[in-house]
Amino acid sequence: MRAGVLSGEDWKAVAGWLLDEDLDAGVTRVLGLLGNRHGADRAWVVRYDAAFTFLWNTHEWVAPGILPQLAEVQGIPVEAILWIHEGLHREGRVIVPDVNAMPRRARGLQAELQRQGIRSLLSLPVFRDGKLAFQIGYDAVRETRVWPEAQVLEYEDAANLIARALWHRGSGNGTSFPSADRENRTIHLRSGGGSVAVPVSKIIWIEASGDYTIVHSKGRQRYTERRTVRDWEGLLPREEFLRIHRGAIVRAAAIQRLDRSGGKWRLTLAPDGPELPVGRAYHASVRLRLGF
Repeated sequence: MRAGVLSGEDWKAVAGWLLDEDLDAGVTRVLGLLGNRHGADRAWVVRYDAAFTFLWNTHEWVAPGILPQLAEVQGIPVEAILWIHEGLHREGRVIVPDVNAMPRRARGLQAELQRQGIRSLLSLPVFRDGKLAFQIGYDAVRETRVWPEAQVLEYEDAANLIARALWHRGSGNGTSFPSADRENRTIHLRSGGGSVAVPVSKIIWIEASGDYTIVHSKGRQRYTERRTVRDWEGLLPREEFLRIHRGAIVRAAAIQRLDRSGGKWRLTLAPDGPELPVGRAYHASVRLRLGF
């Protein structure tokens, strides 16, 4: 074992918890032990499905006074956090000392981390057969911080033990994700001075508005978000949504009418939706989706 802040007795306790019949409770205890010792505000495990298309937060420990996020990070498309995946594959870890200083190309991810109150982030990968199977990481919420190398290495050791235990139990086979029911999946959107959970099934269309986007949902609700249309294209399920213009994405099932007169395509959305232009570059994809 590498030198670190945990004693041999601590590691014996870790092994015992992960061999216990209640593995989920054991994993949470390990996250709490490491999170406390390393000064994290949250410690978490994220698991991928077998197709590497969605991810789920399966285990979480939070320090006293810190809001949990376990229920919020469920069924997230992998495309939504590609910036992290690039770093995990390139560097073997992602360390974000200050979320507010993330690069512009990670703006959508940055907005989500800020929504969760995260000021600094550490993410470590666990690979299986050359593919990401898990991420295990820390959040700093109360203040920015950088974890010392000894702590990062120690957490890597714990990450591999946790992943091995979950795989042995069969939790890593990507076949069952009951908490990520597509029908109930929500996205948190800005509302007043806070945020509100909006079911994905209620989103009708999204339009660009300068550096922001406006989300239109059922009931004529509107939300302004600091995400680009491209960010939304990666975040929303592709089988349900369709980009029709460089500045618009619509729910395919909401398309009521397509007018192609005069060579300028226009879609009408239901119920009582607006008429939206279809960009020439998107004619082919719209044609394929509508089946003509």
